[in-house]
Amino acid sequence: MFSILRTLTLVMLSLLLLSVGCSQKTVTSPASHVPDYAVTCIGVLPVATADNFDEIIPAAEKKQLQNGVHVLNELLKQHFISRPDVRLVSDGQISGMENLPAQPLARARVVADRLSCNTVLETTLRRYRDRVGGKYSAKDPASVAFDFRLIAIPEGTVLCSGTFDEVQQSVMENLFNFKTATERGFTWVTAEQLMREGLRARFSECPYLADDE
Repeated sequence: MFSILRTLTLVMLSLLLLSVGCSQKTVTSPASHVPDYAVTCIGVLPVATADNFDEIIPAAEKKQLQNGVHVLNELLKQHFISRPDVRLVSDGQISGMENLPAQPLARARVVADRLSCNTVLETTLRRYRDRVGGKYSAKDPASVAFDFRLIAIPEGTVLCSGTFDEVQQSVMENLFNFKTATERGFTWVTAEQLMREGLRARFSECPYLADDE
């Protein structure tokens, strides 16, 4: 009798863990890449936001997105700081380039030509919401979503692309994230910390964008 009850308990617990893990699983997509392309120089465009593409976004969320743009541009700068083959372009430099085409690929070709680069990195921030609360007690967790693509110029081939999309969850909400929670010290991270983790993880899957460490 004890053996039967123990078996039923284990089965019920397993089903519960599986249900929690599946329903709360963070959605991320791995980078895809085209191998063996001879990249001579990467032009990194300023981070764009979803509202650049006519999506309706509330004012408060738009403000957070703009804060996120600043943070992501800084993280890109830090990530590529030791790469002499990477040239970051500021909004001011883009504004100073006359007669830029509106079409994204044509625009990327013009920028790449002026930088003497044969690839361009485009990054779009979709969501940036900082946690509400402290490290150990948060009312709302940090939430970040962005995507990127590395384009060969002038061909327009996408050499590498990826997406990061995460809303931090507690260990109790998703027990399958125990390893990640341990690495974070069982704390609620900021949106900047979450973005830093996501950028490093996604870029590490792309040989053209991974750091040398």
